[in-house]
Amino acid sequence: MKALTIAWKDTLIRFRDINALLLMILAPLVISGIMGAAFGNQSATPTISDIPLIVVNQDQGVLGQRFIEALNAGELADLLEPTIMTDAEAAKDLVETGEVRAVVLIPSDFSASLETTQTNDAGQQPAKIMVYTDPAARITPTIVRSVVTEIANVFSNTAIASEITVAQIVEQLGGNNPALANLEPALNQSLPSLTAAQPSAQVQARVISSTSANLDPIAFFAPSMAIFFLMFTMFDGTRSLLVEQINGTMSRLKSTPTGIGQILIGKLLGTFLTGSAQFVCLVVSSSLIFGLDWGDSIAGLALMLVAFVAAATGLGSVITAFSRDLPQANLLGSMITLLFGFLGGNFFMIENFPQWLQILSKLTVNRWGLDGFSDLTVRGLGIQDVFLEAGVLLGIALVCFTLAAWRLPRRFAR
Repeated sequence: MKALTIAWKDTLIRFRDINALLLMILAPLVISGIMGAAFGNQSATPTISDIPLIVVNQDQGVLGQRFIEALNAGELADLLEPTIMTDAEAAKDLVETGEVRAVVLIPSDFSASLETTQTNDAGQQPAKIMVYTDPAARITPTIVRSVVTEIANVFSNTAIASEITVAQIVEQLGGNNPALANLEPALNQSLPSLTAAQPSAQVQARVISSTSANLDPIAFFAPSMAIFFLMFTMFDGTRSLLVEQINGTMSRLKSTPTGIGQILIGKLLGTFLTGSAQFVCLVVSSSLIFGLDWGDSIAGLALMLVAFVAAATGLGSVITAFSRDLPQANLLGSMITLLFGFLGGNFFMIENFPQWLQILSKLTVNRWGLDGFSDLTVRGLGIQDVFLEAGVLLGIALVCFTLAAWRLPRRFAR
């Protein structure tokens, strides 16, 4: 209870400070608006083109080749740069090393699955086209998955249409009519040509339209600036322990019946509550001012908020615990905030970094936080899609709080 009282008191003090509010709320909103306006003045046509991907066609029929032709048709020829390979494992290795953005694997039963009607084999499992994407990329995997999904839907719709046609004719003419003996094989044989005749322009328009919408600059910069300025708040909150030690208020707190453990927990919890309230204010403000859609998953947003604020608070507590004095803590906190901001992709999209720098960026809490929030805002994914990012952040928080719990009581007990 005493720890909660201390936490609530610190939170109220910070939100009554006008200068703190300017840094926590106004600054990230203003910078997000400026960056969004600057990048938003560019052409509405997506600038992403020639996305390198590999297609591994294991299909035993002709529809696999039709699928490849669809990837190279019309405007998709400018958007994608597919290369054909036969070795699936070698193709996946190229994705892992960052040489290509994605691998599209067409299974061996792709044609057979579409050409087998439900009346012939009710237990037939649908073939699944697998898409393996570069884990370091954010935008291009979404584009590839969207394209593959839309093309696959055209193939599936054509197959379903042929099944419905057969069923209706059989029902009208009677199942024993000898004229129906060759109907289904004839339709199955014509399925490749029927699929090839589908209007690919409609598919391309849907893909490119959804891609353009997902590239809204505000959807990237609002979470990005929220994360960046949240780091300042978290580090400043944990450094307040050193300020209170210098001002003598820590000694007065220790003279009360409150133990040092409760004092430290209350201080860190106050920092966590402040960061959480700051982020909620930024979410609401950016939604009202910029009309930003933070996604459909409130649970995913809450999970990422708790995970990132916990990780940032833990990192700040470690800096406070192991710094020699307040000036050193201020220096380390500012350096880490700026370094993590640039390295974590708060100012530039990770896709623009060289591959080695993209891997190095995963050492920062900013990168994991931005990936998670981008999954929700830019890509419109759900809570199950941010479990990895949230898990990594919570793991970082656990390690940092463990170190701080070992060091801080020894530092402030004397």
